[in-house]
Amino acid sequence: MIREPTGVKVAVSNRQRRLKINASLLARIVERALEFVHDDRAELGIVLVDDDGIAKLNAQYHSTQGPTDILSFDYGEGQGELIISMDHVIAQARRFRSTPSRELVLYVVHGILHLHGHNDLTPPQRRRMRIAEQQMMSHLRKIFGLKGLISQRISER
Repeated sequence: MIREPTGVKVAVSNRQRRLKINASLLARIVERALEFVHDDRAELGIVLVDDDGIAKLNAQYHSTQGPTDILSFDYGEGQGELIISMDHVIAQARRFRSTPSRELVLYVVHGILHLHGHNDLTPPQRRRMRIAEQQMMSHLRKIFGLKGLISQRISER
């Protein structure tokens, strides 16, 4: 099956040292997630950081102290960026007996949904967002299986 180019440019920047990431595969997953929500944005940056890195950005842009899991930035005109804490990815994978690959893709999906106007501030909003996340995750798992996204642990903390 020949896929038409989406016109979407996905740039992955891995600025953390705990996990080795297959950036090419992550970019393909992000492209498919954007297709799923009918987003033809021109550029989406994915930046993988540690808790220290995201805590600095959280303080700078949200005046909130401490780390968070993901920050979503919509710059307008088809430009956006997702900053993801890989420390949170690892912690949540342990907490929910999941895999870091699944958690990373879930964070990407969550961020993309935020860029599309979903919110999770109230219980009804959270329910709608969780349903949308589950639908998109199911779609992406069927296509990619999510194996090979994170190939090895680089270091322990």
